[in-house]
Amino acid sequence: MSHQRSRYPKDLVLKDCTEVILRPLGSEDRDDLIQFFNDLPIANRWYLKEDPTQPEVIEKWIRNQSKGKSFCVLAIHENHVVAHASLLRRFQGGRRHLGRIRLMVAQDFRNKRLGTWMIFDLIRRAMELGLEKLRTDFIVGVEDMAIEAARKLDFVKEATLRNYYRDEAGNYYDYQIMVKDLHKEWSDF
Repeated sequence: MSHQRSRYPKDLVLKDCTEVILRPLGSEDRDDLIQFFNDLPIANRWYLKEDPTQPEVIEKWIRNQSKGKSFCVLAIHENHVVAHASLLRRFQGGRRHLGRIRLMVAQDFRNKRLGTWMIFDLIRRAMELGLEKLRTDFIVGVEDMAIEAARKLDFVKEATLRNYYRDEAGNYYDYQIMVKDLHKEWSDF
């Protein structure tokens, strides 16, 4: 944990000159992260596998970070969480070389390249951990901007599960799985 914390905090200037700070999730962030997810419209979180507005979910995420099962980064602007990104890892079976990325950005901070910077940060961390592949999943028709951003970062569509997710209004959405092959060094890109 000390190595990963030594590179933080990181100051970022976004495309519109807004300044944010990137830093790892800590136990002191529990309530602020819950508030971040509560502030997101339901349209931006109905498809999440866990409900991050529940304290026990955020506490589990903090425990997983301390155990090395995940690495979470927060973007902070004026003492508020404005984005959350996670690199999730599995240690059992033949999946030790795989990681999964999850990202959520507040509406006011989208289209400013914040998500791109956070993904770059997680890609670097994944490379340091020796991971070979990263996966990220999207709801088509809901996360189209994120799909395009992932494509620009060399994530490739591997599969689409048709009509996989259904919202509370009964509308069906495709679920797209994207994968990125990692290199040993940045110079290999």
